[in-house]
Amino acid sequence: MSYTIGLATTFHDPAIAIVGPDGEVLFAEATERYLQYKRAPNCEPDSAPRMESLLKRYIPAGAPVQIATSWSGEFTGFLEQMSRTGAFTINELLKLSPELNRSLVPERSERALIASLHLGQQRAGLGTLLGLDRAFGKANVTGIKRYGHHLGHAAYACWSSPFRDAACLVVDGMGETGASAILALRDGEISEVKRHRGRESIGFYFGLVTDLAGFDQAKGEEWKIMGLAPYGKQDAGLLALLRRLYRIEENKLSFADAATIRAVSAEILARRPTDALDQGWADLARCGQDVFAEMMAALLAEAAALVPSENLVLSGGCALNSSFNGKIVGRHGFSQVFVPSAPADDGNAIGAAWLAHAEAHPDWRAPKGPMTPYLGSRVSTEPLERMAAWEPRLKRLAPKEVAPVTARLLAEGKLVGWVQGKAEFGPRALGNRSILADPRPANAKDLLNAKVKYREAFRPFAPSILAEHGTDWFENYQDSPYMERTLVWKPPVRGRVPAVVHEDATGRLQSVTADRNERYHALISAFHAITGVPVILNTSFNIMGKPILHTAEDAILMFYTSGLDALVVEDWLLVK
Repeated sequence: MSYTIGLATTFHDPAIAIVGPDGEVLFAEATERYLQYKRAPNCEPDSAPRMESLLKRYIPAGAPVQIATSWSGEFTGFLEQMSRTGAFTINELLKLSPELNRSLVPERSERALIASLHLGQQRAGLGTLLGLDRAFGKANVTGIKRYGHHLGHAAYACWSSPFRDAACLVVDGMGETGASAILALRDGEISEVKRHRGRESIGFYFGLVTDLAGFDQAKGEEWKIMGLAPYGKQDAGLLALLRRLYRIEENKLSFADAATIRAVSAEILARRPTDALDQGWADLARCGQDVFAEMMAALLAEAAALVPSENLVLSGGCALNSSFNGKIVGRHGFSQVFVPSAPADDGNAIGAAWLAHAEAHPDWRAPKGPMTPYLGSRVSTEPLERMAAWEPRLKRLAPKEVAPVTARLLAEGKLVGWVQGKAEFGPRALGNRSILADPRPANAKDLLNAKVKYREAFRPFAPSILAEHGTDWFENYQDSPYMERTLVWKPPVRGRVPAVVHEDATGRLQSVTADRNERYHALISAFHAITGVPVILNTSFNIMGKPILHTAEDAILMFYTSGLDALVVEDWLLVK
């Protein structure tokens, strides 16, 4: 009865997953939540103090444990050799150029990222080992398995999907040999068909556009490009410059040399408006997003040619580009598209754990998805129970009252913090760690930005919609369980929910069903009964620059220090 600990150990977005003896994912969470440190760069996923309580909760004393990570043994051995030559020392890094190279990132930065990646592999499993010792007095670890980075992406995405057969495309910033891979899912088994080789990367391209537009890719601000793009216009000069960065020949994508990349970047910077660092550069965001779509279309065409299928599984960091994801269905023969809830590197914690489990149990097959995203920590209500002695505005509701009472608050225009059940795995709040609002007032978006989120006005808010009403509200409706794609609102309904209709008439929707999230579905149903609108505004329960909350204390602090009108944590209601 062996358990598997999966670790995502890249230089950003570390995460941990715990898989049981039958292959069920018992727990999965990004480390940023526990640390409350956005993206948790250079942090180990399994810090020992956290692991003690986590292991006691999910693993019986004495049970054998195997550890799995998402970078291959061959690659980590290569990094070890580089380290022994001194390639990762500060003095050696300082000798490298700070100018852009073929990877579309500075040479010095690229090597520093790889050095950080190497340190992550060296630390992998140490926290688990110490945590087991602290929890049970002994660590019954059977070994550590290492799996290819893109294979980890594919395993998590394919085996959590509803498909038994599909083409799988992985696109991110970097892997062992390149930044993309095409794989085939056949009768539940995954095989690699083609792996990109080279330092170039669509992920790094999008990061470069982020920096040139006045934002910071190191802070994960690529989201801002997607939000700002609809406000920009196509600029022939900018498009021509960006298209010099790559070429497509016979559906194959290749990138320019370093000199061209540096020249293009310099020309774009020379054109950048003076207010871009404050407001962003909308025209570049628009052109950058359009060129991203052109590059991705080339990879999709190649995937369709190599793995003919009506089903597509898309993963890797570039699969977080929801604006593009909503436009895939109907292209290149793909009629269904699946993107998991955590397609970036945090998802590899599950991917690595599942690969190790599958290796140990060759007959195992993952259950048909989509898999639940609610895999993280629960919050303790003990702080609220203590508060009840002195806070007259706090009360405990009967479980059946929570949805209708909250729905009435929303219909009255209140901004509500909403915390229920287990946290979502992935970057998006899906009704368990959310801030909610009525989407009908035109000023609801501005009010929420000003009172709670403190973020740029151009960034959109997402709609959660009862799945049974999706076809009435969206053109060419597609099920979107993880808020992973944007679709176009039907013209007659746009004026009914202006707070969640973006500048280009799209919405990054979450399709909500009772099976996926019973209480959240009940809340939206109650709101629908009051207002006639089966949609509520849903944004993550955090402020700009911080991860989604992790504890009840985090929620209480945000309630008292922001413009939230009400806080619902499980059955507890706190109002101002």
